[in-house]
Amino acid sequence: MTEEVITVSLDALVLLPDNQIREQMCFKTVRHYAELMRGGEKFVPIKVASVDAADKAKGFILVDGWHRVHAAQRNSLREIQAVIVAPAGPEEIPWLSAEANRRHGLPLSRVDKRNVFRAYIRAGKHRTGRGNAVKSAREMEKDLNGIVSRHQLPKWMLSDFPAIYRAMNGSGLEHGNADAEGVGLPDMDEEYANGARAAMSAYMACMRAMKDNQKALTVLTDAAAVVTEVSELVTGKRDWPEVCSDF
Repeated sequence: MTEEVITVSLDALVLLPDNQIREQMCFKTVRHYAELMRGGEKFVPIKVASVDAADKAKGFILVDGWHRVHAAQRNSLREIQAVIVAPAGPEEIPWLSAEANRRHGLPLSRVDKRNVFRAYIRAGKHRTGRGNAVKSAREMEKDLNGIVSRHQLPKWMLSDFPAIYRAMNGSGLEHGNADAEGVGLPDMDEEYANGARAAMSAYMACMRAMKDNQKALTVLTDAAAVVTEVSELVTGKRDWPEVCSDF
């Protein structure tokens, strides 16, 4: 089935650090992509998930395409093509990102592979689908397709998810068990807050690196306008803008 491609405003994208599987961005790749975009190269659409499936005006969470988005931002573009995916829940978004990154783009580092494993578990892919039963290490190795061997996987599981490790050894795992470390549903408001803080940290790093005070002052003025707008939105003095998701 052909996926519907839509046009999304870059301002409508929510970039949550916890959904980024890669340990760090490759800015050489971002610059290369930006050059290709300026030359008219057509890229595969990014993947996004609706913040609220019933209200597209709330924007979209970036699932896959971090380097493409940063390249578009570098070129001061306002829109980018995307396809919408529908995760079962917020906890599945990092796994969808991991799935996409396994199939294209830059090779995964050792840290990236560990993040893929964690996303796999948090998305509940380690379950057999039959009640609370847990897959074998061999089955998980097949799912992860080379990320980790069945011999190494139990060591990672013991370190990162000891309750699930015990379940692999026959103790069972009840849904919602408080001992199931790391598999609870995330607090999405906290996720968004962390994303905003990460963006502010990036902003401060860029401001410190600027040598031209006049340019820095221009960016500071832009930031002040954004702060004023957000203040009016959260206090109800202004309505949240509609986000266009059509061509």
